[in-house]
Formats: sequence, C-alpha cells, structure tokens
Amino acid sequence: MAKKKDEDLGGLDGFFRMGAHNESQGNVPTGHFMLDFAIQYGMDASKVDLSKVEGYDPGKTLGIPLGPLVEFFGEEGGGKSSLAYRIVGFAQKLGHKVAWIDVERSYKEALAKLNGCDIDKMLYSNMINAKDPDKPIYGENVFGFMIEAMKYGCKVIVLDSVANLVPKALYEADDTQQFMGLLARMLSQNLGKLIAHAEKHGCLVIFINQLRKNLSIGKYGDPDTSPGGHSLKHNASLRLKITKKTGKDSNIWMPDPEDELGDPILMGRYARINIMKNRFAKPFLGSIEIPIYYEAYFPEIEEVAFDFGRQIKLISVRNEVYKWDDIRVKGRKAFIDHIVNNRMIDPLIAAIKIKALEEDVILPPEINLYKVDKKASAGDDDVARQIPRDGKKKNSPSGEDIPKKPKRKKSS
Repeated sequence: MAKKKDEDLGGLDGFFRMGAHNESQGNVPTGHFMLDFAIQYGMDASKVDLSKVEGYDPGKTLGIPLGPLVEFFGEEGGGKSSLAYRIVGFAQKLGHKVAWIDVERSYKEALAKLNGCDIDKMLYSNMINAKDPDKPIYGENVFGFMIEAMKYGCKVIVLDSVANLVPKALYEADDTQQFMGLLARMLSQNLGKLIAHAEKHGCLVIFINQLRKNLSIGKYGDPDTSPGGHSLKHNASLRLKITKKTGKDSNIWMPDPEDELGDPILMGRYARINIMKNRFAKPFLGSIEIPIYYEAYFPEIEEVAFDFGRQIKLISVRNEVYKWDDIRVKGRKAFIDHIVNNRMIDPLIAAIKIKALEEDVILPPEINLYKVDKKASAGDDDVARQIPRDGKKKNSPSGEDIPKKPKRKKSS
C-alpha cells in the first residue's frame, strides 16, 4: 500500500519527502524563439507543428529554467555577453532582480540597453571594493557574494568571465611561482554549494567562459576546451558554445544614412550556437543562428517577426506550408520573402503585438522598438498592405528616419 504524502517519515523527515516531482520555478527567455524551443524540447521549431507538441503553450514562457547553472563559452567577440544581456533584460521584464559581475571588465552600457536591460535596476560589480579600493576581491570571495545576492532576491546572476577569476594564492604570488589547476580546484570546491543555493532560491546562474586550445588533442577530436576543469562542465545543466558565423552572409550591414553612396555601416553579425549539453530536453544536434546587434537598427526584422509569430501561434505550419491570415506560402524563406516583397511587415508586427498582449507574452526588443505604421495598426489590412514606401521607414528608438532594410554585403 502506497504511503500518503503527509505520512510521518520519522528520522527521514526533512531530508526526504514522499514523491519525486520537481515543479518548474519558471523560465527566462533568450529572446530567440528557435533557441528557446530547442532548449525546452530539443527540436527544430521550424520543422514541427506547434499545435502537436505536447505541453506547448504560447502563453507560457520558454527559455532557460530558473535554478540551474548555465555556461556560455566560445571565442572572443562571438556574442556571449550580448546573449546574456538579452536574458537579463527579459528577466527584468518578468519582474526579477538581476546581478552582473564584471570580472573581465568588459561590460558595455550601450549594449546592455540595446538588449533591453534596465541598467538603473541592475546589481553591478566590477570586482573593485567600493569601500576600500585597495582591498582585493579574490576569486573565492565571489561565490559568497553570489549566494548573498540570491538571498537578496536575485533571480539571474551573470559572471563574466570564469577565466578571469583570480584565486587568492595566485593573486598574492610573484611572477616566478608556478601553479597548476588553481582555478579548477577553486571551482570544484565552491560550485556544489553554489548550485544548492541556486536551486533553493530559484536563481539562474550564467557563467560566461572563454575558449582555449587543448594541445594534447591530435588531428582527430575537438581541440576547443574552456578553462575551469571538469567541475564546471559537470555542474552546468546547460552548456552553449557560441561562435562567430563565417562566410559572405556573416555580417549585418546598413547603408550610411548620411551618404547613401558611401560605404555601408556594420550594424551586427551572426552567431552560431551549438547546445553541447542540455539536461532539460533531448540532444539537439544542429546549430542555431542568431543575430548579434551593435546598434538599435534591426535589418532582419522580418525574420524576427516570423520566428516570434510562430512562437505565439500566429503563423501556423502544415506540411511546410506556412499560414497567416489569408496567406499560404510553402517554405520559411519563401514566406519571409513574400512578407518583404508585399510590404506586409507592418501589419504582421501589428498583429503580433495584439496577440502578444492577449497572451501576456513579452515582446523581444526588436519588435518592441519597431515603429508600426499607424495605418497598419488600425486593423485595416487592405489599406495597410498598400502603404506606399519612399525607401525609408521609422524603426529606431529615437524615431529618426533610417534607410530601409539593405541587402547583406558580400565579403571580399
């Protein structure tokens, strides 16, 4: 006979509980639907009928669960910090307290704002003791401060980066002394305690890490590794490898608004994400491309709108035929091209904003900052689809006229 949940467990009570059900403490979106869906379901969202995915509800937030430890690692300039900014921004929109520990001294206020962060409401540390600047903060101290931040109520804590943490022994040593594995040992001693508090307080901990080459790997195998030894890899519930996309379509350009005949301006680039480890879903073997922006101009707004429209089930798919309103087009690229060629981005985003409001879903920064034409938002689709264009549109936060979406520049 099964025991009741409220049965006295005797000396086991307090350590054990009857029932091994773990309730979700919530998720924080990355703002990239394809990535969020892959993390939660281990599937390519562009290839499945969302209405048939068990448990999928557009009104429920996808993304990274609160509670575990997550590692972002990859080459320099790949977009690790930008993705973390974006997650912090979404966490704040959900009403959560957040903290950013800038061990690397690489924090950029402009990029944080661009990705939706409210910097006035972020806990921030640059690893300098404000009360006593001459008193060093060692790597071992950081874990204690992170636990205190969890007790304070922080739901997302970002540490950028692991590789720059300096253990006390190394800090106090001179240049002639040699040490082996100090960082790995420090992580091994502290991560167990950290993840226990993260689970207890429902805090998502993001460790940003750098990339190193493993010289012991020959021509077979992946030579890329990350600092910190095996402890971080084992304790992380999710590991994302973020690298720069290469090739002719890797950069995002726009014409110079002051000189249309001049050289285009680099506005961003594409990053490629591989999910190396995921405890939340089955393995996702493919890679996901996301845009990383440097300025508040989003030339790929049609793709962002398409992905978000799919997320909230505004755009449906069956047998690779995508449907929205009375539009039916086979293939993702063909559907997006149809939206672009028929100048339907304004009515699509207007419909997205209405449905997101109804479903109580947070909009990504690109759509939130996009200025919808009043005729499109009025609900008259026939009028909206015939809006004449003069080659310019208003989609910057400042409201200034900026050129229409350019073609990507081919690299030489």
